[in-house]
Amino acid sequence: MGVNMTVRAILTLSACLWVSVSMAWAQDSDGSDQTARTDARAAIDSMNALYIAAYAAADGHALAGVYDANGARLASNGQYARGTEAIAAAVGEFVGRVGPVAVTLETADLWLLDDRAYETGEWSYTFTSEGEAKRTIGGRYVTIWQRQPDGDWKIWADMGVPGTSLSD
Repeated sequence: MGVNMTVRAILTLSACLWVSVSMAWAQDSDGSDQTARTDARAAIDSMNALYIAAYAAADGHALAGVYDANGARLASNGQYARGTEAIAAAVGEFVGRVGPVAVTLETADLWLLDDRAYETGEWSYTFTSEGEAKRTIGGRYVTIWQRQPDGDWKIWADMGVPGTSLSD
């Protein structure tokens, strides 16, 4: 009898867990989470367009405006630029050497968690330094977006994924 009671208890617990998970899935499928994700994706796509335009204009200050005031650009060598002034200076130094940059960003996925969005994808920068051949660099990236008090999204941190870089 003790074994049957244990089996019944396990089956009852399993059924309760299945019902709980099903109810949670049903709550997620009501569209509210999908609507928030769709809205965030549209806003982030707009900010990515500003990012691309800033590089095309070789404008470090415009690019820094896409970042949260405490945002950071994390380089693959462990270095970083944090805050809009440091980001403007770092990007300004880069575009000062290479000129306008054609940027491609291809979002692979986007997750929302509270006031943060986590974006993954592939990036590439194409540029021609003075006296050199056209060059393309790129790889995979992770960008963490922070929802601002006014509802806008700005980059809190972005980084290339080590080991995924390409170079021509």
